[in-house]
Amino acid sequence: MNIGFLYGTNEIIICFVFFAFMLVATGTGFHFGRKSEASTPDKTKSQISTIEAAMLGVLGLLLGFTMSMAVSRFEARKQLVLEEANAIGTSLLRTALLPTPEGSEIASLLRQYINVRVQYGTAGNDVARLDSLHTQTVRLQNDFWARAVAYGQKDPNPVRAGLLLQSLNQAIDLESARRMALQNHVPASVIFVNGIVGLLSAMLVGYAFGMYGRRQIFSMSVLSLAITLVLAVIIDLDRPRTGFIRVSQQPMLDLQGGP
Repeated sequence: MNIGFLYGTNEIIICFVFFAFMLVATGTGFHFGRKSEASTPDKTKSQISTIEAAMLGVLGLLLGFTMSMAVSRFEARKQLVLEEANAIGTSLLRTALLPTPEGSEIASLLRQYINVRVQYGTAGNDVARLDSLHTQTVRLQNDFWARAVAYGQKDPNPVRAGLLLQSLNQAIDLESARRMALQNHVPASVIFVNGIVGLLSAMLVGYAFGMYGRRQIFSMSVLSLAITLVLAVIIDLDRPRTGFIRVSQQPMLDLQGGP
């Protein structure tokens, strides 16, 4: 599992550090603005205000685009949990088409498989546990697939085994898709660009205030906090295992607690 800076560092620490950088950027911009105030004509000051508004507009577009990327990945992970639960549940129902003992044996393996998948969804970033659960997942997949294939080879009616094999194959495919979706993050470079543009925007806002000789601490603090909070939500949505906003495992839990 590849955990970079954005996903290996506590997000609260990241937010506090970035908020502090934003305040420093506004203060730095204000300092340079005050130094340039006397030598800058009023016409140039108005142009700086126009550039400030354009910069904030660019930042808004970047944040909106990045938020959309994070939300789409979150929704994809949530949908995959539901689809995998449905595929396993369908397979479990179709084991009733097979006679004893094949049907009951495959059903028992599928119930074990459900328990493992529930644990996988709630394991956090415990790498050792995740590796162990993945090993169990692969073993159970091989077991129930081998039993279904063995029954299909000796059953003169291909429909019953065919239906079961179809849903089992779908469950296996969705396990792989779900595992890959958990590793599909918003590119770190995109988030870093958002942060850099945010710092530059804060500096330009501070510079504009400095040009007019008025320090608006409340306004600059609110702007810094707003940008920090938006980036915090983006990072949190992109932490499927450790963030405050997590994909619900309820479909799997319902399947686990079913009859």
